[in-house]
Amino acid sequence: MRIGLVGYGAWGHMHAAAIGRIDGLSLAAVLCHSDQSATLARQELPGVVVHRDLATLLADPAIDLVDIVVPNHLHAGMAVAALEAGKHVLLEKPMATTIVDAERIVAAVERSGRYLGVGLELHVSRQWAKVRALIAEGAIGRAKYANLTLFRRPFRGGSGNWRRTSSTVGSWILEEPIHYVDLLLWYFREHGLPVEVSADGVPSPVGAGMYDAFTATMRFADGAYAVFSQCLGGFEHSLVLEIAGDQGALRTWWSGAMDRTHTPDFELKLRRAGTETAETVPIEKSGEVFELEEQLRRLVDDVPRRTPLVSACDALPSLRICLEIERALAECRAVRLAWP
Repeated sequence: MRIGLVGYGAWGHMHAAAIGRIDGLSLAAVLCHSDQSATLARQELPGVVVHRDLATLLADPAIDLVDIVVPNHLHAGMAVAALEAGKHVLLEKPMATTIVDAERIVAAVERSGRYLGVGLELHVSRQWAKVRALIAEGAIGRAKYANLTLFRRPFRGGSGNWRRTSSTVGSWILEEPIHYVDLLLWYFREHGLPVEVSADGVPSPVGAGMYDAFTATMRFADGAYAVFSQCLGGFEHSLVLEIAGDQGALRTWWSGAMDRTHTPDFELKLRRAGTETAETVPIEKSGEVFELEEQLRRLVDDVPRRTPLVSACDALPSLRICLEIERALAECRAVRLAWP
């Protein structure tokens, strides 16, 4: 499968390197926004065509799939254009910065019949997917409560400072927290979608939609609830998840010098239903560098079958929840939810 990579920043470099390690995938072309990244791509990717505009890349018949790794505000327009050009798409999260644009993507997928997967790669994590498997097998009974906390260094600005500009990033809630809102919805899937979201936060002087710290609570119709907190005033990159069910509980954590480290520390402990003591559940490896590669590896089988790890439809609820968290923070009140 021949891939056209759109974006050659820090995460684009990670995609390019992973594609090069996977049998059945080849990097055919890369689209670079700046002169600097284009020069770097020509030096680092010999034999790969370097494009400077999307239309030229999409017109290339040698490209089967477009891998979109650009600032958030560009995701929807580029994804729709790629689908309309007959290409399959792997799209970085968030798939859009508004529900209207997300629904445009869903409609474009349906019209085109092409594959589109959203980059919520924690679904293939040996650690975070194991949590879902334990819940599904009834290891803790029915989940009642979850608390997931991210304590990390501030976000990098990115090329052109796009990650610190509301018109390009959307908000910091759409940046990394969308991964963890998506996980919590997955872990509580048996409860349906949340019926209420509330949030408190510390606004950043950077601008609207940016919070140096915030905590959001999602409540479900049966009384269960899940909490997510992010603090950008910290250091390194640390995650802690605690889930209690009506028969057992689990706690898992991940810590590294940065999110892309190859050598993090992590652990998963479980008190199974019917037991009083916790056991340590083995995890071979964990981290986004491994999960990205596994998601890309799945393309070889998933694209012909049109079976994305996370489809555009699947990604809609977590996007909407993140946007409702923004609203709850801005309005300083809980937001009631009604789902179609």
